[in-house]
Amino acid sequence: MRKTIACVLIAAFWLTYIFLPVPFLANSTIEAAAEEAENNTASDPDPAASSLGITSPGAILMEARTGQILYEQGSHKQLRPASVTKIMTILLAYEAVRDGKATMDDMVTVSDNAAGYGGSTILLESGEQITLKNLIKGMCIASGNDAAIATAEYIGGSQDGFVALMNQRAQELGMNDTHFVNPCGLDADGHVTSAHDIALMSRELLNHFPEVTEYTTTWHEMMPHVWRSGPGETDMANTNKMIQSYEGMTGLKTGFTRLAKYSLSGTATRGDLSLIAVIMGAETKEIRTNEVTALLNYGFGNYGFLNIETDGTQADTLTLSGSNVEQLPVLIQGNVGVLTSKGQALDPASLQTEILYNEPVSLPLKTGDPIGEIIYRSETQEIARLPLVAGCDAERAGFIRILSQLTGRLLGRPDRQDQTPSPVDETLPEN
Repeated sequence: MRKTIACVLIAAFWLTYIFLPVPFLANSTIEAAAEEAENNTASDPDPAASSLGITSPGAILMEARTGQILYEQGSHKQLRPASVTKIMTILLAYEAVRDGKATMDDMVTVSDNAAGYGGSTILLESGEQITLKNLIKGMCIASGNDAAIATAEYIGGSQDGFVALMNQRAQELGMNDTHFVNPCGLDADGHVTSAHDIALMSRELLNHFPEVTEYTTTWHEMMPHVWRSGPGETDMANTNKMIQSYEGMTGLKTGFTRLAKYSLSGTATRGDLSLIAVIMGAETKEIRTNEVTALLNYGFGNYGFLNIETDGTQADTLTLSGSNVEQLPVLIQGNVGVLTSKGQALDPASLQTEILYNEPVSLPLKTGDPIGEIIYRSETQEIARLPLVAGCDAERAGFIRILSQLTGRLLGRPDRQDQTPSPVDETLPEN
């Protein structure tokens, strides 16, 4: 009778194996890594920040890595951004290069439309050829409107096509206060954004393309040209004077028009802490500088950053049925960054974690394939989400292997393969 039941169960299991996704059983969640690390925990924005004296209509202070907001005032008010618009133009140019749609060495032919733009320019001439890299430099250093239009036409096929890409990317980033009309920021009806949205696109640019700071911190650079009259060059001076006056300043972009007034996305890094301070609509350049300085000083004076080494550590073990690897090690990809508030201690071991797996888990799996994510919380506040990946290869087991597994379980015998640890397991760091 027992053998009959076993045969029926084996047949049922084989049908399940063929027609259904691979089931799994999650074991335990991770205990926080780096037990020896200790620092201060971030809190809600300090009420004392109200004493900063910010008078501009739009302002925000954001920590760059986590996106946590440390101060805001009128942060969602729709305002004219002026040349701060170019952050999105620069971001899309870098993304086009990353995605293989362009290279930094591509030669761009300047159109009549691009060459005809006024305001701040790098003196591009119609028909001139210039590298995409130099166009990006021209936007970062000298805020060239002509460089922005030439970039837009090259990446988007036309200025209107590029503006559509700008608005699409804005929606993807959650920039719900934003509507772009042009790539350069000259005043136009309906061309608006907010301090909050500027911080979002600034964060995206810095986190994914930190190399941009090589250009945004360049004080002067000679731009080569090949004009109809012959070779020449122009002296580009950085429009962000704070890169010479504020410790740790990394950029990012200034803006001014008569209607928009003075705006700045000011970014700075000291140690492991990176901040984004946005001021929009300041009445004077001095007020803009003073208020960005006040925001950054507040951030560096009251916050720090704790980096917890979690990359490559084992978060969990998945029990896979119907696989040649029944116990799959699950590894964390990346490190946890915690914004800390000075004066309040944080024990990393106190962080709560939650593991979420993709369902269903489909075989085969290769080492490093994404299978879920781990969420870190301090009390009720989420502080980080990191990807979880497969720690070794896993494939569907053959029929004989499955029969051996199931028969062994039914008869109480351990599977032979279970007695040999995976080579990956031997190298996994302990939590």
